[in-house]
Amino acid sequence: MTKVPLITNAWDRDNLNFLLNTDESCLKDWHAQADADDLVYARELLDAYSEELRLKALELRVECEMELKGTHEANVVIQGVLDKFKK
Repeated sequence: MTKVPLITNAWDRDNLNFLLNTDESCLKDWHAQADADDLVYARELLDAYSEELRLKALELRVECEMELKGTHEANVVIQGVLDKFKK
């Protein structure tokens, strides 16, 4: 698997936002005048954005698992303290 570079500058981010947020008519007009290099560049931006989303999802999953694990361990400690007071 080849590494996809992430979007690291405002120019590329603005162009990505155009591709993602422009209306269908405007996008069709852009596509009609775009050359092969423009289309390759657009694909690279979309691939990079896809990788950003994949990494963000992975980060959120890890954070969620850490939080659940941390909560479980904290609950075990709390329950242990409560059990000592019940005796």
